[in-house]
Amino acid sequence: MSSSAREEIIGTIRAALGRGLSFEPKPVGSSLAATGPIELPDRGDFDLVKRFESELTRVGGRYYHAASAELACAYVAQVAAEQQAKTIIGWQTLVPDAIELKSHLEQKGLQFRTEIGEGQIVRDVAHADIGVTGVDYALAETGSLVLLADKGRARSVSLLPPVHIAFVKRVQIISGFDDLFAALLRDRPAKVRDLSSAVTFITGPSRTADIELTLVVGVHGPQQLHVVLLDNQARKHPEPDTTPSRNHS
Repeated sequence: MSSSAREEIIGTIRAALGRGLSFEPKPVGSSLAATGPIELPDRGDFDLVKRFESELTRVGGRYYHAASAELACAYVAQVAAEQQAKTIIGWQTLVPDAIELKSHLEQKGLQFRTEIGEGQIVRDVAHADIGVTGVDYALAETGSLVLLADKGRARSVSLLPPVHIAFVKRVQIISGFDDLFAALLRDRPAKVRDLSSAVTFITGPSRTADIELTLVVGVHGPQQLHVVLLDNQARKHPEPDTTPSRNHS
């Protein structure tokens, strides 16, 4: 890919994500408090995480830092309770498999489905109350999520349900588009050749502007976007503290 073509693609994506738009997020109910100290590997990593959080919330996303597997699962259950959700659908290949999200939600009486038949994906996803996915990258400069198409990772899971919950690992947070293209060229060179169909960018809840440029949220996609950051040390711990805190949204 030539340098000029690469810059043109980056510019087009930046414009499409609407970096200049500001958005006032709706107030969120109480959320779960992290247990124990959160270890940050270095200052550079800390700055990336904080910038991602700032940009995500600026465009209307809701951010939660899970210090343990139990708290990550409990946050999803809390969102489901607030939304009175009954059915949750997720990718077949998903980080929450490692934190036992399915069993945790089922104990709360919630149906969590990941085995989706090819002929009924859209129907099942369209009837789900919450869609749960992982991500491939998270961009600190725009608060955007980057999802690469693959088997068992239907993009409709992040687009059709009224609420989208995305799990992000700290290592997946990168600075911006320059780092993204470098990562794609290194890890997924085939994806770079067909960005229009292989890569999904998500920046906050769904936003639609009418002919008078009046911004409306959630008409053609999720009304809410929740991002759960999984710490590297997020493992199963006994009896997590789930005292509500106003420090997270």
